[in-house]
Amino acid sequence: MQDHTFRLSIKPLLISLILFLALAIFVKSQFDTIAPLTASAPENVFSAERAFLMLQHLTNEQVPHPVDSKANRVVEERLISLLRNMGYQAEIQAASVCHVSSKKGRTRCTQVRNIIVRIAGTLDDKGILLSAHYDSVPAGPGGSDAGAAVGTLLETARLLSKLPQPRNTIVLLFNEGEEFRVAGSHAFMDQHPYAKQLQIAINIEARGSSGKSILFETGEDSGWLVKHYRNTTPAPLSSSLFYEVYKFLPNYTDLTTYKEYGLQGLNFAHAEREPHYHTPLDNLDNLDKGSLQHHGDNVWGVIRSIKDIDISDVQTGNLVYTDVLGLFIIQWEEASSLWISIGLLVFLLVSGYLTSKQRHLRMPHIIKSLAGMVAILILCGLTALLMQKTAQFFGSTSQPWRVNTLPMQVALWLGVLITGLVTGKWVAKNSLPLELAFGLALGWVLLSIIGSVFIPGISFLFIIPAIICVAGLLVLPLFRFRVCSMATLMVLMAMSAAISFMPVAYILETMVSYDSSVAISVMLSFIVCALLPLLAVTSDSKTPFFKLNCSMSLIAIIALGWTVWQAPYTAWSPQGLNIRYIQNSDNTAFILAGTQNNQLPESLLTALGETELAAKIPWSNTRYHSKETISHEVSATRLSRIESDNLAVGRKLRLTLHANDDHLSDVRLFIPVDAGLDTISTGSGIYHYKNKSESNNGFYEFHCRGMACGKIDMTLSFSRQQPVKMMIAKIVQGLPPNIKKIAQQRGSTAVEADNGDQSIILSEFEL
Repeated sequence: MQDHTFRLSIKPLLISLILFLALAIFVKSQFDTIAPLTASAPENVFSAERAFLMLQHLTNEQVPHPVDSKANRVVEERLISLLRNMGYQAEIQAASVCHVSSKKGRTRCTQVRNIIVRIAGTLDDKGILLSAHYDSVPAGPGGSDAGAAVGTLLETARLLSKLPQPRNTIVLLFNEGEEFRVAGSHAFMDQHPYAKQLQIAINIEARGSSGKSILFETGEDSGWLVKHYRNTTPAPLSSSLFYEVYKFLPNYTDLTTYKEYGLQGLNFAHAEREPHYHTPLDNLDNLDKGSLQHHGDNVWGVIRSIKDIDISDVQTGNLVYTDVLGLFIIQWEEASSLWISIGLLVFLLVSGYLTSKQRHLRMPHIIKSLAGMVAILILCGLTALLMQKTAQFFGSTSQPWRVNTLPMQVALWLGVLITGLVTGKWVAKNSLPLELAFGLALGWVLLSIIGSVFIPGISFLFIIPAIICVAGLLVLPLFRFRVCSMATLMVLMAMSAAISFMPVAYILETMVSYDSSVAISVMLSFIVCALLPLLAVTSDSKTPFFKLNCSMSLIAIIALGWTVWQAPYTAWSPQGLNIRYIQNSDNTAFILAGTQNNQLPESLLTALGETELAAKIPWSNTRYHSKETISHEVSATRLSRIESDNLAVGRKLRLTLHANDDHLSDVRLFIPVDAGLDTISTGSGIYHYKNKSESNNGFYEFHCRGMACGKIDMTLSFSRQQPVKMMIAKIVQGLPPNIKKIAQQRGSTAVEADNGDQSIILSEFEL
């Protein structure tokens, strides 16, 4: 018999929203770092304090130490000394590394010195690689990126030195040059014989100075490693979703290199306090020892678990897995997702058949529920995009939430919730809760099937709520569809979706911030979709529903206003703003203060005087706040041993490039595309430029970083014989004294970032 009067009150909806708030607070608390252990902790456990003390010894001066720099040679010596004191004989792999762009006419080269410790296993089988890079960016001392990783490996090395010889060979790689196209890991995998003996790589990274250690990436066929991680980590934070997403991102770490060579592996990183990333604030004072402890517990837990097993005989394949509120991990084989989803579809059909014997279900209303889910996703995504663009338009920067993310989080979450509730209310009109519940369950099952077929790693997002929905609908007839039973089921359905999607929303906020508000809104929208059955309320609930939305709208507007009007930068969350001195070949010179995206502090504007936005670097279209200044006559690059041989077709040009300087950072050679450049050869290889589809603003480029770039012998081959105009940029870290005084006027709310302050000395030659 059809029953159109069987409806729920608004109370279950309010209960669900209260539970959502409680869950959000709990999930947020689960992202707090764990307590670090002191140096007095037992010798057989990982101690963040012991790791920190070793790291403090390595980088006592707290200065930047980029690849192939004098400062990094100091870190190298201390690192070798620490390893020697543990009883290890460290090996140095000195190598020249060049990365050739697959499309652009660009070659990047540097010299690296990898520090390698090999702990021989009792069996000469496949081994395990532990990897961290010990170089920093030129702008910061690298306390977290990747000092925390180096400290983790050193304390792990100490723990291994106290144990009997392991079954599996373990290689500790402290590589150099990760910050310059992962040069060190490429050198190791390309050139070192140990690389051929490895099966597993465990890498550690950072994208901030705090936060839990997230297992954010794995290699192929690494499901068995995830099992060991699950069994040993004290605070799990990971899911197979991250693995699937990371495959489509342009980002790379050393594990990217190891995966290219077929290694299985795990990649850990912490990512809170992102404004500290690649700046002077990435120092030891700001490094959260709880993050260091969590890295150590994760890495040491896995190593201790696998060092004595037969890793050549492990189960291959990937897992679908996720932590549940940071408490434990659930997992299953990737291939099982489709069978689980099909099984859920069968049980849902059975439930529908049993229910239809007692209650009439109108198929159009079930289909309407599916359409409602799509509408909620689209409209909530548009709402999130509108809120993001509004904040950016009225805010003083492109990231007005940078200093304090809470108001933007409140505005976005409430904006999505309000849009979803209003849309859902319209969808639920004239429908029964039971019909919407079946539509919701069908939506989860269909999404789980689609995910299982195309992107298995994300299927858990839909399988978890699908299991709760289908199970609830199966047992509901046993309770004769009582209102209390119905209300309980609907609340459970909503909470299962929240448990599945809310932690992912938090992770996205941490890793990519609100520049990806639409992606965050998608996760939140699925939670709102789960409220559809609860929105089939009686007409007398319209007033409280209206009041609820009005109240939340007011809070969202206030939060969005707070986002816009708060200070754009603080000393704790400063903007990255580099000062450059550029000296052209005609001896004209300019000060470049940040880019068009920077907001110059008043103190710096006063020191600079009137500036203009202009593209002053020949190989780039980026516009800088620029001001002409007097030339400081910094020594330019010179050429020697210039020899030219005309060939039957084209010619060869041999030369030696000299750019010596105590603070030399980079040398960049630019050849116009129309000059007919075919190859550039140096002592480290031959690099092809012919037929490249892209270029740097009309130039082909050879880019060298580090002290070894002070003198380069090279041969350039051309397909033409006419004279060639070339431009060479000698880049020195730091600024001339007068420009440095101006740079000091940045104030406390702006700092160097990434490559930092530099002097660029341009020279032009026609040969």
